[in-house]
Amino acid sequence: MTRFDVAIIGAGASGTLTAVQFARAAGPNGRGALIEAGARAARGLAYGTPYGAHLLNVPAARMSALPDDPEHFLRWLRGRIATAQPGTFAPRALYGDYLASLLAERDTYERVTRVGGTAVGLTRSGDDWIVHLHDDRTIAARSVVLALGNLPPSDPLQLEGEVPLEYVRDPWAHGAAIGLAADAPVLLIGSGLTAIDVAVAIRHEGHTGPIYALSRHGRMPQSHAPVTARPLASVPFATPRQALRWVREQPDWRAAIDSLRPHTVAIWQGWSLRQRMSFLRHVRSLWDVHRHRAAPEVLGEVQVEVLQGRILSLTGALDVTWQPRGTSERRTLHVARAINCTGPASDYARLDLPLVVQLRRAGWLVADPLRLGVETAPDGCLLGIDGQPVERLYTLGPLRRPALWESTAIPEIREQAAALALTLAQ
Repeated sequence: MTRFDVAIIGAGASGTLTAVQFARAAGPNGRGALIEAGARAARGLAYGTPYGAHLLNVPAARMSALPDDPEHFLRWLRGRIATAQPGTFAPRALYGDYLASLLAERDTYERVTRVGGTAVGLTRSGDDWIVHLHDDRTIAARSVVLALGNLPPSDPLQLEGEVPLEYVRDPWAHGAAIGLAADAPVLLIGSGLTAIDVAVAIRHEGHTGPIYALSRHGRMPQSHAPVTARPLASVPFATPRQALRWVREQPDWRAAIDSLRPHTVAIWQGWSLRQRMSFLRHVRSLWDVHRHRAAPEVLGEVQVEVLQGRILSLTGALDVTWQPRGTSERRTLHVARAINCTGPASDYARLDLPLVVQLRRAGWLVADPLRLGVETAPDGCLLGIDGQPVERLYTLGPLRRPALWESTAIPEIREQAAALALTLAQ
């Protein structure tokens, strides 16, 4: 059995950044394994898109993979697009190429072994973790990192009986945007960034018919615009209501939200569980569409009709029954395809991924009460069912949202990866 210092489960952006940082921190004697279930490491859901019109949601100047070299990605990008500027929103597939190039660098290539396979379980053997793969292979490692990234969305309703053939559970599944008649009506369940991505893909497949986006609040992400964040010595509020009021009082909401970014973790951690629940219930939708913005070029070409309400049922040849917000009325919409765009799943208490199920049963992985991710210590170590850190079992990225809230974008994940790599290298 091959033994490593660390086994990184997941080869998307989170796993790639961890592998790159580990190779740099561990030195020539470090030995890591990067376990990738798919054939294209470094891309994951976000950066594996085949559509060039899918752009990053963050300008190039803020997308460096390396915290100590903020212009690294911009320099790399200018080698491919000579006219790239700090404010350029690069194609996401190109960013996947960038991450793949980091994996191919000599230090990472020599110190991190790429292992094809799907991890289905972990066991302990003395001081080692044993990673069990789907084909009965095993890997021994002193430490393990769960870099699971964003997962496909959960169904927005309980579908009974036979599921309609033209209902697409996973918006990133192959073929989700193809095979439609040009004028066929389409329903996107959800109106966030995923819905925008799917609408772009459908249009680039030649579709010209109506696209509806149905969500509870009927809000779509706002557009980026040039702003300058200002440093805040402190944050002048202690509750979600005060935070919302403060942002609304500022002359430029974009600058206000960007100025809060260095403080959002401290703000979130300062709130009680009840206050966090209040934020999620009353403010989250507003926060998401203003905090997680889209490239202006993308929003300029997306044409959808937004419906405010909730979906009740999908039947037959996709007759969609929905209820407009604030009413008891029921309406029916007939579409050729309905695509689930509700965003990544995060309820790890119910997730049926084999690895997660096994870790949950072993008491090594605990979902948080708000179902945002899993319970973790400040260094990213998982907290077990007894509330204590599970020795040398770590995670980063979206799974750490319960502790950090801001934990899904590259600027946050690269910092986590660098800090975790130092821990792993010791």
